Parts: sequence; C-alpha cells; structure tokens
Amino acid sequence: MRHASSQEQEKDHGHHTLEVLPGLVVGVNGDDVFVDLGPRRQGVIQASAFHEPVTIGSRHDFILHGREENLWVLSLAGSDSLSSWEEAEPGSLVSARVLRLHEDGLQLKIGRLHAWMPKGQAGVPMGQSHEELVGRTVRVEVIEVDPHHQRVIVSRKAALSRERTGGNLPSPGDRVQGRIVRLEEYGAFVQLGSGRQGLLHISNVSHEPLEDLEEHLRLGESIQCVVLHVREGGRRISLGVKQLGENPFVQLAQTAFEGQIVEGTVTQVLAHGALVRVEPGVVGLLPESQSASNQPLRNILRRDQHLSLRVLHLDPDQERLTLSLQHANGSPIAPDEASLRPDLEKLAEELGAQPASTSLGRLLKNALRRDAS
Repeated sequence: MRHASSQEQEKDHGHHTLEVLPGLVVGVNGDDVFVDLGPRRQGVIQASAFHEPVTIGSRHDFILHGREENLWVLSLAGSDSLSSWEEAEPGSLVSARVLRLHEDGLQLKIGRLHAWMPKGQAGVPMGQSHEELVGRTVRVEVIEVDPHHQRVIVSRKAALSRERTGGNLPSPGDRVQGRIVRLEEYGAFVQLGSGRQGLLHISNVSHEPLEDLEEHLRLGESIQCVVLHVREGGRRISLGVKQLGENPFVQLAQTAFEGQIVEGTVTQVLAHGALVRVEPGVVGLLPESQSASNQPLRNILRRDQHLSLRVLHLDPDQERLTLSLQHANGSPIAPDEASLRPDLEKLAEELGAQPASTSLGRLLKNALRRDAS
C-alpha cells in the first residue's frame, strides 16, 4: 500500500514505504509505544494515535512510514495519519545529508525522508559557497512540515543559532554520558541529566545481533552513547553505542565486491533462509532461493557451520548483505572454496577463465587436461 504518485514525484521524493503489518505492543514510555513487527523488526508510534489507552500485549495493524535509526515510524492502519508518511515536527533537531545544490536552495535527505533548505537558511558565511555543503551530513532544525510533497523544510542556520545560545538540548552527533535506568526487550532507557531520558534501541547497541540485552547491559550502569535523533523538543532522544566505533559494513565495502567468494559461519537458520556471519559485526542473509540444493536450508545447514558464499548484494548504508551458495552460472560453491580462492584465481588467470563463474571442479579438470597434453 502506498500513495499514488507520478513518476516525477517518485524521482523527486524517493520510494515511500507504506507497508501494512500486524504488530504486538511490547512497551510504553511516556507517549512512545514500541511495537514488535516480527523478527528483528520493531517500530514506534505515539500513544495519542490510539483511540483508547494502549495496553502491552495488544495487537494492531500498522503502516510503516520509513525508518529512524532501525525503528520504523508507525501509524495505525486506517487512521488519518497516512498523509504524514514520516513523523517530523517543527523544532526537532536531526541530521541530514545534503544531496545537491539548486538555484534557490539545497536538497537533503533525513533517512528516507526528503528535505528542502532555502539558501537563506543554510547558515553559510558571506563569501563562502553553498556548494561546500554538498555531500556533507549537517545538523538542521525542522521549521516546517510539507505533507503534500512528503518532505520537510529545514534550517541549518537555526540549528547553529541553537548551539551558540548554549541550550541544554543535546544535538545529533553529540557524545553523552548517562546511566541505564530501565531495561526492556527492545532497548535500554538512559538517564542523561536535566530530567531527560534517551532510548538506546537493542539494534544500536552492537553491530552483532543481540538476543538478550541483559547479557550486555546492566541496570544502573554508566554508559557513553552518541545522540542519533532529537525530536519533539527533546521528549524523544534516540541513542546509539555501536555508532561510536567503525561501521564494519563500511569497512567490508572497502574490500568486498559483488560476486566475491567469502567465508562465513551460520549463526541462525530461519524459515526463509539463514543468517551468516562473514566478519565480526557483519551478518548477511542467505535466502532460501540461493541454496545450492533442492532441500530446504534447515535440512542441510546447522549453527556454526562454515561455508563459502558469493556476495550477491552489499549495502553498507542500510547494513544489508545478501549471500548465495551458487556461482553466477548456478553451479554450487564448494565449502572450502573461499580458502582456496587465491590459488583458484591464479589458476583461472593462467587458464583465461572467470573465477566467479567457474567451479573448482571445472578449473581442476581443465588444468589436468592441459598438463596431460
């Protein structure tokens, strides 16, 4: 389900995620209601969106309006909030990436949400070019919401002014020290001082998928975090810990490429595929359709099993990795092929073959045939 839009609108404003999913209410904090939408998929919605007091354990159908640091922003299916595909309120401080410069302003993105900043709100000193902002991630304040075009109007000038006045609100990118005052399945609430609390979602604790938060965090523990989002005048503060260090997906993207054969270890076998760790902090999905056998993956794979796999798709920004047990030509990948890859590539170079699409058996057979001649 999604808004009707022309191709031009799609080009200007991007893909709008308006998927409807059933969800289970798993927590309430102030006006924030946290919802479990399925395996490793959680969202947040305002309690005021419900017509009656919301209860933990209740089930509803929700519309997904884009992600905010691994939490889906939700509305109730069938509600009037469909016109606002992602919540954004005037006064919110957010991080935005500057995409391009136009004659009268700059185009930005806040997650999946497109934003516009007039030149007069860019906060660029006299004599400097607005072009210097392109490609940068900057702090901006939401000054107007435009639901018709599904974007917001933002101001870097206002955000800079806020910083100069020394307001006690943290800003996206700030490192803050806090104390864990509450632990839930979906995350930890961190006391930041001045009566403010932030949510450290379980997906932002570690690049490794966590099953039990209490194994990694303790109530009362002092913890350093980075501020990811500040919304609703500071009433909603999103925090992260894994963002303090290097992103392993970005590191992998510097050396890995689509079609590469890599080593991995099975961490979990699911109904629709398997999760495979290829680097510390990097877990990819092996879809059922990418099995090299006619049998379901659950019948041929086990936890901690070592495999060689082909990289199908790597998106470091979304932290997504898709893998395959097949070569591009459909032939199965040998379990130890990744460890033998340097020798295979040398042999393939000698034979003039393409290692990504040539199986180990064919290479060795060709080599034996060449040696016998």
